[in-house]
Amino acid sequence: MYSTSIRRHNMTDDNAWLSKCTRQTLPVPPLERYIHILPDNVVKKRLAPHERGEKGYVPDFATLKDRDDNEIAAIKLVEDNLPNFTVRVPKLVYQGADFNVWTRIPGVCVDRVEQWAKISPRQMQGLVYQARDLILQLSRIPNPYPDYIVRSPHDTGRLFRPKQFSDVGPFTSVQSLLAGNPHLEGEIHPYSRPVFSHMDWDMSNIILAPNLDYIIGVVDFERAAWFPEGGKALHNAVFQWDGWKELFDGSEEWLEGRQ
Repeated sequence: MYSTSIRRHNMTDDNAWLSKCTRQTLPVPPLERYIHILPDNVVKKRLAPHERGEKGYVPDFATLKDRDDNEIAAIKLVEDNLPNFTVRVPKLVYQGADFNVWTRIPGVCVDRVEQWAKISPRQMQGLVYQARDLILQLSRIPNPYPDYIVRSPHDTGRLFRPKQFSDVGPFTSVQSLLAGNPHLEGEIHPYSRPVFSHMDWDMSNIILAPNLDYIIGVVDFERAAWFPEGGKALHNAVFQWDGWKELFDGSEEWLEGRQ
């Protein structure tokens, strides 16, 4: 799963990285992880079991490390299979005891409605078209697990959106996914082909150019999986800002029709 060139955990290196993490490098309160933004790197440190996130949020500790490992596996798949992927993804620099260090992708992260309001309709249309192309590129990553066609790249194969699944799999077919998650019936075509998907196209996971005209990077692959219709049903099931909730509109043509 992991590249042999990645430096692994030892106390000296752990302390060296964590010494760079201060209140000043933490731009937003933690939810499940402390996200420290350094000049060239991002340090993602898991909350300890006794800690709580912003406003008392209780992290899903049962899957937190697995999601970190899934992100590593997913990004390696992108690197290995899409050498000409048209935007940047973070590169793993170091694995600590309870944190990972990634390269930082400079740009604008739109995670507040005030920032969203600065994006013009013309810019939004361009971002939607570009994101659809990224979804299509990712869909071409092959699944090396023929026995389970709906699954994550994590060793367990489980899907990492527990609040949206009754059964997290892995699954041998789309029909078995729907049998274990009947609330998705009518939202997912039972004979659609699962494709590799980011699975969390929230705007906060997209890095934009300073002028907001185009996407320069995609981050947070922790929920990535091979999933029907590129994860359309899950994108549509959660709150999205106007203009972005339509991301998967017409996907039966621009995604399903081009596979």
